[in-house]
Amino acid sequence: MLVEPASLVAALRLPAGTDARFEPLGEAPAAPERVALRTPDGGSNVVFLRRSLDPDAAANHLAVMESMSNAGFAAAPALLGAVGDATIEAWVDGLSALAVIPPPGAAEAAIAALAALHALPIREGLDWGADPGDLVAGEGGQELPLHRLGFASDEREPAREPLALARAALLETPFGFAHRDATAAHILLAPNSATLVNFERAGFGPQFFDIAAFLLTSGLEPAARRALAAAYARLRSLEPLQTIDLIDVAGIFWGISEMLVLPRRLIEALGDDAASERIRICASRIDHGMRLSAGEHPAAAAIRTALWPG
Repeated sequence: MLVEPASLVAALRLPAGTDARFEPLGEAPAAPERVALRTPDGGSNVVFLRRSLDPDAAANHLAVMESMSNAGFAAAPALLGAVGDATIEAWVDGLSALAVIPPPGAAEAAIAALAALHALPIREGLDWGADPGDLVAGEGGQELPLHRLGFASDEREPAREPLALARAALLETPFGFAHRDATAAHILLAPNSATLVNFERAGFGPQFFDIAAFLLTSGLEPAARRALAAAYARLRSLEPLQTIDLIDVAGIFWGISEMLVLPRRLIEALGDDAASERIRICASRIDHGMRLSAGEHPAAAAIRTALWPG
């Protein structure tokens, strides 16, 4: 268990004698837990406990949750308290797009939640003050180790110039408060609603990467990705066609960067079969989605022609 029952009961200001039943939601040592609470008078409640093994990640998650709660952000679990570096959050019903086909209205709700997150007037989390260029890898294609993904030199070289052009275009897109790990695994879906979870990496970053991460890992086909990118543009008062194209470009950059770190995450997830399966599903969907155009940016087309011919 992530916290002692007495500490949890005290943090929630529940009466002595409250019964707490802990249910781990994974096999890893610090897997989150569902806790069913029953007070002596017969009242009941369910809460969610989260604690990262990385103290910095845990502290970032707590700080961001506190700031979002103070800002009245509704598309995240309510923060009920904390015990040390473990957060106590309201339980949210829902499943991710890694587990189910998004129910009606859920993908649209996820885009609306991300748009609302990006509009929050808060300055919390990682990398505030960083140069945007430091947060988008691959200047001139030289910093993206594409060879680690199996691309030969005759594929990497034709991609170098369009990668540089695409990177320059992405640096002109909105930067600000972002989730920075907005994969399908971290967005719980229900009919016409979505809840963002896990803010360990949240902070300053390229906001289009959040949209690209959700669209790719949800396994959506190009037409649906285009429609949802356009919906995001409308919510943020951005030019729709340009936004569609740039979110497609963002998907290539975010996808390549994510594929480079997935092997390390698989190693970290050893012993947790469910977590390993989620990572494999994400990898398969990212690889599939990057190959399929959901926009008309010429740099994206040139990158795809170089890296995924035919």
